[in-house]
Amino acid sequence: MATLPSSEDVLFFIPDMGGFTKFVTETEVRHSQHIVKELLELLVDANQLALEVSEFEGDAVLFFRTGAPPSWADLLAQAKKMFLAFHTHLKQLEMLRICQCGACAGASRISLKFVVHLGPASPMDVKGHLKFIGKSIIVAHRLLKNSVPAAEYLLVTQDTLDRLIDAPAGAPPLECGSSSYDDIGEVAYRYLPMTSYLTQVKVVAPQPFRIEHPHPVLKLSRNIDAAPLDVYQRLIDLPARMQWIDGIQGLEFRDQDQNRLGTRHRCVRDSGSPEVVTSDVKIGPSAMEFWEVDVKKMSALRYLVEPAPGDATLLTFEVYLRNNLALRWVFQWFIRKKLEQFLRASIDNLARVLEGTRSVA
Repeated sequence: MATLPSSEDVLFFIPDMGGFTKFVTETEVRHSQHIVKELLELLVDANQLALEVSEFEGDAVLFFRTGAPPSWADLLAQAKKMFLAFHTHLKQLEMLRICQCGACAGASRISLKFVVHLGPASPMDVKGHLKFIGKSIIVAHRLLKNSVPAAEYLLVTQDTLDRLIDAPAGAPPLECGSSSYDDIGEVAYRYLPMTSYLTQVKVVAPQPFRIEHPHPVLKLSRNIDAAPLDVYQRLIDLPARMQWIDGIQGLEFRDQDQNRLGTRHRCVRDSGSPEVVTSDVKIGPSAMEFWEVDVKKMSALRYLVEPAPGDATLLTFEVYLRNNLALRWVFQWFIRKKLEQFLRASIDNLARVLEGTRSVA
């Protein structure tokens, strides 16, 4: 944390997410928390102006910097870097998404804007947290609500621009604007719409993680008195597997418990429990399915969710092996019976959990 004198000029730099309130109030809380946390962290990681974090404000980060102000070129480069990192991550989330909840499906609609203001401010320490008081921090916060006719932009107050060592010139041109506030009066600013930078967002699709020529060796099905989407969502919810995987002792995650394409995890039942990768997913009007493949690409499990009469679900587990004669022989004689018992018990557990939830509702 910076040590500041009683009052000096402070640059306030605030990236602010648009649509955040609607996002968290109308969607699943746990998944929205995952997404927002990732977005806030990448904004901090994209810091290249020696900015410091004063606080996180739900949908925004209050950055500050003391000393000589940066140049306009550096300010623009900072905003652009954060903007591209932000939208690259959103595109990656959409590309890797298997979850059908409102939070995950709606994340791609979150926008990002920036407000920048330089002026005198006085710091105070509140239980180890650096807070600011003074007109400048009020101006910065008020400008988060303004009359800019765009969703994503970089807004810099005119007072700030006048003090930068290089005045904005040439392309990209800045638009002029101002907003009036009851407590501080009219604030003039200039802004740069940033949507043109979206063409620079490049995301490469991951290589599919699959078994070549998978051979089916086991198939189990059961009707569950629960809606297909509820069954699918419970299947992909990794922490919730503690409730229905038969004999499970724990869960291990390579990165996080948010299940996406490429996510690695291990349901620990014994020392031989394999680590698996979430691979293909297909969502259609008549069926939903996803696959998990063990990291050695020896076996795969296909989860197939289909609608059944009465808003119920036909759930099918299908086991596949790499098309190897010796491997199939070993499976048939030494593995099949125990695996079938395990999967059957797990499906029954899942049915009890989901049907219990429906009966309570």
